[in-house]
Amino acid sequence: MFPIDVASTLPFQSIYRLFTGRTHHGQIFGFLNLLRLWRLRRVSKLFSRLEKDTRFSYFWTRCTKLICVTLFAVHSAGCFYYWIATHHRHIEDTWIGSIVQDIEHRSIWLGYTYSLYWSIVTLTTTGYGDLHAINTGEKVFNIFYMLFNIGLTSYLIGNMTNLIVHSAVRTFVMRDSINEILRYASKNRLPEGLKQQMLAHMQLKFKTAELQQEEVLEDLPKAIRSSIAQHLFRKCVEKTYLFKGISEDLSSQLVTDLKAEYFPPKVEVVLENEIPTDFYIVVSGSMEVLTHRNRTEHVRMYLLLLVI
Repeated sequence: MFPIDVASTLPFQSIYRLFTGRTHHGQIFGFLNLLRLWRLRRVSKLFSRLEKDTRFSYFWTRCTKLICVTLFAVHSAGCFYYWIATHHRHIEDTWIGSIVQDIEHRSIWLGYTYSLYWSIVTLTTTGYGDLHAINTGEKVFNIFYMLFNIGLTSYLIGNMTNLIVHSAVRTFVMRDSINEILRYASKNRLPEGLKQQMLAHMQLKFKTAELQQEEVLEDLPKAIRSSIAQHLFRKCVEKTYLFKGISEDLSSQLVTDLKAEYFPPKVEVVLENEIPTDFYIVVSGSMEVLTHRNRTEHVRMYLLLLVI
């Protein structure tokens, strides 16, 4: 690999002029310059690193890569198509010689403009027909280029579709979950109030998905998870009246087992006469304690505001 890397960076024409004192424009130097294409693999590795770098947007990095791939394909095909025409024995019998008179003495940029125009029209399958193959060699190249465009177009459309769908995947999941709840509630004839509680809980779950730490912490080591819990919940436990004066070890153990949970309004958290399995600390908001005595509902309001 190293010899090819060195060969792809050497200025062969300058070296030839340095040793011979003459300038040579033969085709051999043109083919040697093709070795520079070997360095494209470094560009591919660069984009791979950028896609994994969180400092850069994955969406825009991917879009830039797709644009570069498209421009390179269009440029390469146009240049090769122009090269085929200029090296034909009778340039008048070529795709560009039949349209532009005396093309071999015209500016190279004029030929490049025509070539790029043909390449883009062919890539986009527009096919105006104003530039078309004349001789057999051009027709063969057109066949392979159009077959190549099928794969390139599929690659571009597939990548763009994945980028667009990925940005809306959470919305699709939320809608599917809500539809599942509606079907379940309808099939089991659940009360309207209970169905609304289920929907409110599911919507709140997706709204607070970025605040839930379980999915973020599940792959981290236990020591790191414990340190994060101490940072997030230590002050919460210290400010809770029930835990005033407890030992440092018990406080650390309680903090390690804490997790954040969110409830929408008018949702039952703990039911009366239900065996408790969880202990809740109200960090922000308020709650009502409803008790039933002699078929009468009694309401007591509890409000506790703490800052984590």
